[in-house]
Amino acid sequence: MRLILLLFLFWGSMYNAYPQSIWDSLISVKNLIREDCDDEADSILNLIENKCVNNENDSIKVLFYESKGIILWGKMKYKECIPFFLKTIGLYESLNIKAQNYLDAFVAIGYSYGRLGDYDNAERYYRKALLKSVAATHNEEFRPSVYKNLGNLYLEKGDTLLAQECYKRSSVKDVESFDFMNMNYIEWETAQWNQVSLLVNEKQYEEAANFYVNFIKRIKEEKGVKYEAYLLAVYSRAILLSRYVNNIDNAIPLFEELVNLSDSIDAPNENICGAYCNLALCFSQKGDYEAVDNVISKGLSYLSKASVQGYPSHMLYRFAGNGAYWKQDYPNAIKYYERYFSSNERESGASYEEITNQLSVSYIFSGHPEKAKVLLESLLSTDEDRLKRENAQTLATVYHNLGRAYMLLNDTSSAFKFLTESKNLQLAIYGEVAKRTLLYIQECQNSNE
Repeated sequence: MRLILLLFLFWGSMYNAYPQSIWDSLISVKNLIREDCDDEADSILNLIENKCVNNENDSIKVLFYESKGIILWGKMKYKECIPFFLKTIGLYESLNIKAQNYLDAFVAIGYSYGRLGDYDNAERYYRKALLKSVAATHNEEFRPSVYKNLGNLYLEKGDTLLAQECYKRSSVKDVESFDFMNMNYIEWETAQWNQVSLLVNEKQYEEAANFYVNFIKRIKEEKGVKYEAYLLAVYSRAILLSRYVNNIDNAIPLFEELVNLSDSIDAPNENICGAYCNLALCFSQKGDYEAVDNVISKGLSYLSKASVQGYPSHMLYRFAGNGAYWKQDYPNAIKYYERYFSSNERESGASYEEITNQLSVSYIFSGHPEKAKVLLESLLSTDEDRLKRENAQTLATVYHNLGRAYMLLNDTSSAFKFLTESKNLQLAIYGEVAKRTLLYIQECQNSNE
């Protein structure tokens, strides 16, 4: 999906201020973006970049930066687009342009931070968008869409009460009464999120999944609906079935339908990227590793071509490994996780730490404690101080797994040290893990007596 970012109202108002050649180029860029020809638009911007950023006219700079930001956002390169939108906002404010002309830049930054897992900054920019919109006109559609995004963010964080409050402030139209021929996509997405989020909050997962059945049928029958609505509906239903209803067999055909569309959709699509990864997860959970490898083979090509930051190609290995790990198929978990770690694209942060712990457990249960030891010590050498500040729960698990590896290597003194650190960090939080840690500590003490 694309934000309502189609080059803010500023374009036409500054026509006479531009040198003609640069203006013509920027108009061409605007038109290409509207036609979803982002690569062509980007090529033009690359050619005129120096003339724009070094121009004395700030009006030219702002059009360049916002265009570049929109293109990168459309390609789901969220980390890269943020600096351009920040420059856009700064220039708009210096030019004293009315707020409604750049409100979408705040939303784009908020959404990008959310996709990158930086929820604090995501919330901050959504709030800024709402604050700025108070002084703007024509925001009847804008504010509900921001509240919808903010609600989604709170839901991801697990704060269902705040999510519900935001959804109440967004569109509350009866989704069944929508005229598909005349509604816009943002309105549709907002309404369906209101309905589904409330069902999910009440743990009515099957009802939430079934909510999409009629939508999918109606979208197929109507000619005026944007294609993104269909992709989102199919993907959302598949996710609910596979993750919450535990109905993998019915989810797989939906994910397969989406990945089969990858050749017919030119622009990178987030729902299709997600479908590849989740399809690998589903087949892995079923133990059909031939199918997993086929999905990975096809998916690597698409995700590489798509260059989507939220779904780089190595994510296929991560999802495949997760499926094997969750069914305690540790040899296959090791196979996919090792491919994940061998990729030059792998991310850092919470996802990396989670996979590190899961791979170490797989090594331990497969009789390779020495590999678990090397892996976990490598993580501690680079990230221990940061984990102490930011994620004590993850660090406690690292200590626990490392202590267990040392036990199996008959180094009880080192095992005792790390298991004690784990106990001290998270005894009250970790429950069963903490209990096992205490048992292992007792074993260490007994072996030294």
